[in-house]
Amino acid sequence: MTLTRKHRSVNAPHQIALHGHWRQGLVFCLATFVSTSMAAQERSRESFESVFIGAYDADAWNGIVFDAKAAGQSVPFAIRIGSKSSGFLDGERVFNAVALIGPHAPDGSYSLIGWRHYPRTATVSLEWSRIDDTTVVGRITAPSDIHLVIEAYSPDSPYFSGAYGISSDGDEIIGEHHLDNVFGSAAGFSVVTDRPVLGSGIFPDVGQLRRAMDAGQLARGSNHNKSGAAGLTFPSDALSGAAGLEFVTGGMSTAHFVAAIGWNASELSQQARRLLEPGRIDAILNQKAEAYEKKRPHIQGMFAGAPEAIGNSMFWNTLYVPSLGLEFPSISRNWAHGFGGWVVGEWDCFFGSLLTDVEDPRQTSASIRAILVAQSPNGVVPNVDAASGTSPDRSQPPVGAYVVWKDYQRHADLDLLKWAYPRLKKWHEWWFKNRGDGQSSRDGNRNGLLEWGSDKGSTFSVGGRGFLQQAKWESGMDDSPMYDEAKYDPITYTMDLDDVGLNSLYALDSECLAKIALILGEVDDSRKFADDYDRIRALVRQKLWNGKDGMYENRFWDGHFSKRLSPTNFYPMLAGIATPEQAKRMVQEHLLNPREFWGQYVIPTISRADPAFQDQYYWRGDIWGPTNYLVYEGLDRYGEDEVALQFAEKSYQLFMDDWKTHQHTDEQYYAWGGSAGGDTHYTWGALLCLISMEQFINQNPWNGLRFGALQPSESGTLRNVYWDNHRYDIEVGPQLTSVTRDGELRFSADAGVVVRDYKPEANSFSFALKTLQPVKVTTREYSSGTLSLKVDNLPVQTLMVERGAVTFAVAAGSHRIVEARTADRQ
Repeated sequence: MTLTRKHRSVNAPHQIALHGHWRQGLVFCLATFVSTSMAAQERSRESFESVFIGAYDADAWNGIVFDAKAAGQSVPFAIRIGSKSSGFLDGERVFNAVALIGPHAPDGSYSLIGWRHYPRTATVSLEWSRIDDTTVVGRITAPSDIHLVIEAYSPDSPYFSGAYGISSDGDEIIGEHHLDNVFGSAAGFSVVTDRPVLGSGIFPDVGQLRRAMDAGQLARGSNHNKSGAAGLTFPSDALSGAAGLEFVTGGMSTAHFVAAIGWNASELSQQARRLLEPGRIDAILNQKAEAYEKKRPHIQGMFAGAPEAIGNSMFWNTLYVPSLGLEFPSISRNWAHGFGGWVVGEWDCFFGSLLTDVEDPRQTSASIRAILVAQSPNGVVPNVDAASGTSPDRSQPPVGAYVVWKDYQRHADLDLLKWAYPRLKKWHEWWFKNRGDGQSSRDGNRNGLLEWGSDKGSTFSVGGRGFLQQAKWESGMDDSPMYDEAKYDPITYTMDLDDVGLNSLYALDSECLAKIALILGEVDDSRKFADDYDRIRALVRQKLWNGKDGMYENRFWDGHFSKRLSPTNFYPMLAGIATPEQAKRMVQEHLLNPREFWGQYVIPTISRADPAFQDQYYWRGDIWGPTNYLVYEGLDRYGEDEVALQFAEKSYQLFMDDWKTHQHTDEQYYAWGGSAGGDTHYTWGALLCLISMEQFINQNPWNGLRFGALQPSESGTLRNVYWDNHRYDIEVGPQLTSVTRDGELRFSADAGVVVRDYKPEANSFSFALKTLQPVKVTTREYSSGTLSLKVDNLPVQTLMVERGAVTFAVAAGSHRIVEARTADRQ
């Protein structure tokens, strides 16, 4: 979260009367002006242009980074909490010990994380809150026999030119960081706890501090910083890039701390000690926790906990990347560690923006910007971009325009849409673009359909380039059995396989770009993209539908179909390519077939009938959040509402089984449930929860605003979600569907129904309704007047708005309903 601290105000110099000894007065006035101006310059330097505060160290779930900027220069400080039982846990050691992934407000107002010293079941928990631009308060809860250490260090140690020390009384860490061309002052840092300090010390770096704790404990009564005077003295003969305070929680099992940055060590210390007065931090944290819980999205009943799991998972993976000036979830902390501190994947990052958009449009925007600024000059949005490098040879599934369109519907960020559009357009054009020798970038056999590939070349690419494996990585399904028989053509740089999934997502990209172009007034572009969509849809129908099998299938260049089926074979439903009859066959004969894809949990990334399903490794039979999400979106597009509800229930249970037991958001899941051995805190696992949220309310490019579940077996209420900057509360259940917008009830029905294309306008209000039984509907979009009701384009009756509502009956089935205000409206 970025915060800006304004320069301190400076009083104007007093006016001097120019009479009597006017020369002396003028000299005095000028001197006063000069000295005041110099003071103003000094004070303006003693300010922070920006301050980012958060758990931004990829290796420290249990830490807080203060990444500030002053005089155009970085001012980095950080702390983390280490704990010692039989062994010492800090930094990346905590990763596999995390047992509680609690709330993490996007603005840093409240955060909770916990870890265990296995096999002990007791949890060490850390709560913290940013209470102003520069200050954090925290509470640590732990058994009294566990030793705790607050470690101060640099979050980017190779570039840290500051130093840490221990105050003369031994109970405070004080840091300083000097800036180029800023004289007479340094940025300061203070960390204080309310527990008696058992030991303290300064070290060249945090690794040395850890080794000291591994060996025993910090020194008691150390005098390495004491000079007989209050305050801090830094040693001149050793670097002091880290410092620590060791303590225990005592009989209350809690400890409190304050950490702050500023320019006056004495003021920082005094502020900290005031905040540490008994009860103050507890009151702050309890109030902040309650306030965040009240305003964030939440569900009671059916699909309970889904929004909270999304937010907790996403925002605990948020990192700040100074080189980009952006704060966003970085796939996972573990991956960020392996890629030099931060990493984004193309479709990972776009899907991440959908997940953060449940709560925070700011991080949503940052995610989209983070991946699109990595675009290569030729248009490639890379498979991976990270601190350690990028992949200019390959892209990944083109889901960008679809995601950006959906994000825009929630918060109507027109500036982001304008910024993203030319980049999305350039990326879309790259797939068929002449690469310079007459060959299309990804249409190797020049039949108008796309294949996955990887460009040869000399520029460094993460993971290498120009071979079959890199082409598989472009698919996003790195070792899928779909590509076991595929060959890489070293001339075209592509596989020899026209891919159903790629071509469907490309068509979807065309469709969504056409809609985005219209929003932005780019009418010619919109027509071009609409024509592009029609072309690719016709080709996929013509070349990739296998009528014998009742399925869209990948096809090798020699003309034969691949019989290896995966979730991508259902993507023609998402893209609107399948005819209604084809979609029915695909769902009934394949998706709901327990020998292929259906089961207790859905859906595996290769058919259960495929020999590779037994591998149950990575994309060879495991279940993944992104493929589930895309298949679900296709079911929704074709109105397969009963199947979609079951799909959502199965996805939710798959996620919650491991979330409730281990607090895992898994990279992938076994087909029988549980973590399948990938990253256990990977952002897009939460897409399984987004599916269940979309049973309450959603918006897509073809059906508009949609809400409701078709006759669910239990009830549920989703509160505090936003679309088009309106707040919605939705209730679903077997006997009720209701929608409240901005605190006012707008729609209700006495059954579990699905409503699509909900359009309240000034003089005409319309929606599509699907119900399995006769239903009574009440709408409250008009406060008064007379309405003419049409059902399926047939006039039914005239309705008077009474007390802001009209009620009417609708028969079982699917219907189009229009309420139009008549001429005698009030």
